[in-house]
Amino acid sequence: MAEKIKTVVITGPTATGKTALAVKLARIFPAEIVSVDSRQVYRGMDIGTGKDLDEYGEVPYHLIDIADPQREVYNLARFLRDAYRAVWEIAARGKLPILCGGTALYLAALIDGYHLPGGALPPREKGVARVRQNPEEEPSFEPPFELDALLLGVYYPRNEVHARIESRLDSRITDGLVDEVKRLHEINEVSWEQLEFFGLEYREVARYLKKECTLSEMRNTLLARIRQFAKRQDIFFRKLEREGHKIHWLEAGRDPDPCTLIEAFLNGESLPEPAFRLCDINYGKRGTFTARRG
Repeated sequence: MAEKIKTVVITGPTATGKTALAVKLARIFPAEIVSVDSRQVYRGMDIGTGKDLDEYGEVPYHLIDIADPQREVYNLARFLRDAYRAVWEIAARGKLPILCGGTALYLAALIDGYHLPGGALPPREKGVARVRQNPEEEPSFEPPFELDALLLGVYYPRNEVHARIESRLDSRITDGLVDEVKRLHEINEVSWEQLEFFGLEYREVARYLKKECTLSEMRNTLLARIRQFAKRQDIFFRKLEREGHKIHWLEAGRDPDPCTLIEAFLNGESLPEPAFRLCDINYGKRGTFTARRG
């Protein structure tokens, strides 16, 4: 794989404004956005997944609303085929591909160039790692080119992320989250089991619609689960850094200036070291932190 395509990755924990930043940058360079979100691919799942389609305006986007939540299970193998195709086509149009999202598996598969052998997963053998697979009977997947990626992460201290999650959740409930899940089940005929599979908002609202909990219980359980999800994302980003990936964390999405970093990256100039690494941050009991800055 000699060919490389320059891409910018906008990532970070949930509720940190990744889409808004990606759209802002796409208008400047110009660029097109490829969603790296395992649920935004499904039609009709808008409020719960935070598609925020109104934010895009004239900015082209890809891998959103491309699957039927009733009949299709979108998986890693399909994502990689779709994502590489989108990146190739964007670059062929002379635009910058911006990958935006926080689904850990999808993001890792792209930046690490996963190869997916076809067929069933081999038997587990002690001491031998099993290679990630396609679904059984799927043809093998080989990355058609390399991604030369600049990783930009939107950073807020953990206590601010928690506050943003709560505010966004309450807005989604007010904006019709319950009605969206009810419509998916009653009109789109998405089963309770499938809604459970989609997790988080869809799982907990489904429980409420089945009268397994009150609205207040649903809200509070969901808030706790989304915050747990953000913590798992934090762990994933720290793992990437420890594996050698450089993530330029932008405080509130602004500092350091992402445009300056992207321009240097596109021009082949040396980039400064990240201002800090997430894996060097130690959180205290109240969400405060100390960090060893480079």
